[in-house]
Amino acid sequence: QRDEIAADAAQRIAVAEAQRDEIAADAARRIAATEAQRDEIAADAARRIAATEAQRDEMAADAAQRIAAAEAQRDEIAQEAAARQEEFAEVSFVANQRLQEIGTLKNELAHMRAHIELTDRTYSERKPVTILKPIYWRLYRRGGRILRAILPAPALERLKRRLPVPGGIPRALAFAPLPSATIASDGYAAIPARRGEKPDIFVLSIISWDFRVQRPQHLALQMAAEGHRVFYIDMEREMGAGSAREVAPNLHVIRLPAQGMRSLAAYSGIPSPAQVSAWVRHFHALADAVSASPVAHVVIEHPYWWHLARHLSPEYQITFDCMDDISGFSNTESHVLETEIDMIGKADKMAVSSQYLYDKFGAIRDVVMVRNGTDVSHFVDCPEDIPAPAWLGERKAKGTIRVGYVGAIAEWFDTDLIEQVACENPDFEIHLCGAVTAEQPMRLASIANVTMHGEIPYRDVPAFHKQMDVLIIPFQLLPIIKACDPVKFYEYSAVMRPTVSTSLPELDRAGDLVFRSDDPAGFATQIRRAAPLAQDSGFGHRLRQYALDNAWSFRAHDMLKEMQREPKLSVIVLHYGTDTDMTLAALHAMLGRGQVYPNLEVVLVDNGSSAEVLDVLRAYTAADPRIILIENGENLGFAKGNNRGIEAATGEFILLLNNDTFIAPGAMLAMVRHLQRNPEIGIVGPMTNNIGNEARVEIGYADMEAMVRAARDLATGYRGQWNPVAVCAYFCAMFRRADLDRLGLLPEIYGRGMFEDDDHCATFRAAGLQMALAEDAFCHHHLSATFDKLPTDEKQTLFANNRAIFEERWGRWVPHVYRDNRPPATLSKA
Repeated sequence: QRDEIAADAAQRIAVAEAQRDEIAADAARRIAATEAQRDEIAADAARRIAATEAQRDEMAADAAQRIAAAEAQRDEIAQEAAARQEEFAEVSFVANQRLQEIGTLKNELAHMRAHIELTDRTYSERKPVTILKPIYWRLYRRGGRILRAILPAPALERLKRRLPVPGGIPRALAFAPLPSATIASDGYAAIPARRGEKPDIFVLSIISWDFRVQRPQHLALQMAAEGHRVFYIDMEREMGAGSAREVAPNLHVIRLPAQGMRSLAAYSGIPSPAQVSAWVRHFHALADAVSASPVAHVVIEHPYWWHLARHLSPEYQITFDCMDDISGFSNTESHVLETEIDMIGKADKMAVSSQYLYDKFGAIRDVVMVRNGTDVSHFVDCPEDIPAPAWLGERKAKGTIRVGYVGAIAEWFDTDLIEQVACENPDFEIHLCGAVTAEQPMRLASIANVTMHGEIPYRDVPAFHKQMDVLIIPFQLLPIIKACDPVKFYEYSAVMRPTVSTSLPELDRAGDLVFRSDDPAGFATQIRRAAPLAQDSGFGHRLRQYALDNAWSFRAHDMLKEMQREPKLSVIVLHYGTDTDMTLAALHAMLGRGQVYPNLEVVLVDNGSSAEVLDVLRAYTAADPRIILIENGENLGFAKGNNRGIEAATGEFILLLNNDTFIAPGAMLAMVRHLQRNPEIGIVGPMTNNIGNEARVEIGYADMEAMVRAARDLATGYRGQWNPVAVCAYFCAMFRRADLDRLGLLPEIYGRGMFEDDDHCATFRAAGLQMALAEDAFCHHHLSATFDKLPTDEKQTLFANNRAIFEERWGRWVPHVYRDNRPPATLSKA
């Protein structure tokens, strides 16, 4: 039985092993088949990859060929445009040449459109040909540069609006509506004459007047309302003689001539010396045509202008209005930032619009804070029941919360934040108004409860605000935004609507008047919290009061106050003899032609004139509170008479000015600026037509009106420049009061005069201070009006005796000499 069982088991084992072997063989066959299939699939994949790579290489080679062809064509067009530019002497000839250039560009534009269509098609089909996008960007930018050189700005703007916008942004959202046609004068003849003594203001603008109304336009309007003539100079230039149009009382929008400037790109362009000279000529022509005030202000709003305005003479006082941290703009080139730093160091004044900018630049120089503000008449005075703009439409559904925004929709707009807020809160009806200049925000257009309206007219903004429950400022916290004092918040508050914002530093001072959050859930929660307050009159009036407290009129007042802020200057004028006409002419140059220095005190010292002469001087001084008359009763001589004036003066700076002078506008400001900025200078004097040392220059003019323009031409290109000299002639010499108190007044040992200036300069030189000749200041001098009346023998004796006194105190006297030539002007090396 055991053997039978064993045999049966053996048989079963044999069957099992046979079955196992069969299974193993079958598995081996299957594995072999699988491996063969795998190899076949791998080979097929390799063939596909090779084909794909070949196709990719073919496409890349084709694209490279297109790029090379486009760049070669671009270079050819650029060279041709550059070569022809110098030949455009007459407008008719320019027009003929332009037609030829436009003809050569038609094919280029056709290629651009073809690239756009191909890009749009491949993008929608999601095919991997994204190399076409940078090609279009390059063509768009470079084609724009070429066209800008040969087309007027309006024609270029119209052409640009016909082309698709890079990034697929719809044209309706990318551009503001073109302004309605305005009537501009041919030239400046229609500009009314200046009334009163307030200085004129030239605004070198950052934006066109007809662009979105912002800080530049508001400040210009309010400064004009203060009684200043304001000339708002657009970056766009005009064919012919330039143009002007009055947009408000005292406010004129100017376009300077394009002659000599056509190829200079706004914002980023670096002008050639010829272009700088052309711009200065155009600016002077404008100033002369409107009979600009003797000293005027130039407000620069973008570093681009510094390349040009830095060459102006000091009668044009320059204020940099810094309203942005331009390093945060993605298209700001490094040379623009370098230009800004140079301007910050050399501008006469600087205003900033935010605490961030104040902290950034306050360590470099003196700055004043002039924040943004509220257009009271436009927003505060807007009635609550104003009809909604026709383009807005009705509320989509009962119970929705209307959320609004007006402003640029650019790279700093927080698209991710608004996208999530909109998607997670379908009862929010979000309206975004403003030109779209970045690609990401276009994602919002496909969200059901978001409407993008594009740029809207400024006149419609208050009515739009009134239709919203909540207004928002959804900005990413980039450096450029941290530097921003948002005008929106003032405008939102003026219409009594609550604001929800990200954590902008400048809104800290608004306290609980603003609702803030940086994450989508929190932002939505704040919108819901704020919405009921749109109907809360108490909260609304708090918002409105905040807006009223920050009106643009206050900001303009602060800006003007800073522009006019100067240390007190006391001018000592010594009179002797019967010729009052010359003395009164010297006073008239400072006091009777309009403001030439905003904080001026004149100390008129009479050295023993007759009663009749004193009556004339008393009558003149009684009519002007800026003049103090000191009557010495006797002739105390040059030094002692001037010292009596210095003792009576209250200014931080002291100017000794002969009565036989006529000082040019800007000269006093230029000399004050040298002493402020150069601690090594102790005494500074101007150039003149008539003196016996290095200060004398060759200059020609028929009368004092002609002298003013000749002096301007002499100082143009020399702003801020000075040179050391051995002695400043005291016909016109400026000091710090503190230095006079420390080192002493004029030496009185020289009697009636001569050698006081040599002696006094030696005292300053011994104290380690330099004497300076201001290359940017001029003073007409009749020369020795008093001493020329002395007999020759008496004058020679006085000279010899006083020279001996000087040499006993200081050693051998070195006669004064003329200089051979002036240093080069910045205008020649721009």
